Amino acid sequence: MEEKKNSSAKIILLLFPPIINKFDFYSGEKGRFFDLGKIRKKSWREKNISSLAQETLLKLADIDYSSEVKEFIQQKNSTKLVLVNYPRNERQLDLLNEKLTPEKRKINNIILLNIPNYELIASLQNEYLICPICEKIYKKEAVIKENGKFVCPSDSEFTLVAEEIKKFSEYSIDYYLKNSKGLIEKFLQKNKLSSSIITQLTVQKKEEIFSGEVQKKLLGILNNI
Repeated sequence: MEEKKNSSAKIILLLFPPIINKFDFYSGEKGRFFDLGKIRKKSWREKNISSLAQETLLKLADIDYSSEVKEFIQQKNSTKLVLVNYPRNERQLDLLNEKLTPEKRKINNIILLNIPNYELIASLQNEYLICPICEKIYKKEAVIKENGKFVCPSDSEFTLVAEEIKKFSEYSIDYYLKNSKGLIEKFLQKNKLSSSIITQLTVQKKEEIFSGEVQKKLLGILNNI
């Protein structure tokens, strides 16, 4: 019964600019979320990594996690499985399809969070930094220490250089904006699907993010897919 239920589970790709990642998807939700942050922390601990050079930080977005996604899908017994901002580019989509096709699995739906106002992105970028470990955003004054180090409140065992995290945050936003459109177009073309399988949610104000309103709407969309 478990295998049958898992094989019929919908796989949903959730895409959004990383600068709005103030979400907490892991408490009380019905769906299951692919948490790249947990996988990254486990890998860093196994390799005894406590810091990364700037060049390595900027390559994190290109790492292939298709095997980890496949394992996640096989292990989770849920009617809906959500991949959060992964795959990130067309190559990762191809690699993931190679893993899932023999299993007769594929991404079924996409939820896209749009920010039509670039001024909102710029405003958030001025106030917040994206942690390369958990990929959530934090106010600069909360994570930048007097010694010029960046310490994530959720992962204090890892210490990174604040100036490098600023560059990483800028790069991550640009990376998303440059790659998300091509990723979606390739997905639709590959599966011969129309844009009707994409559900879009527009984020207009900063207050919507930090009040939890966006997350509430997002979970409502997931419940109805």
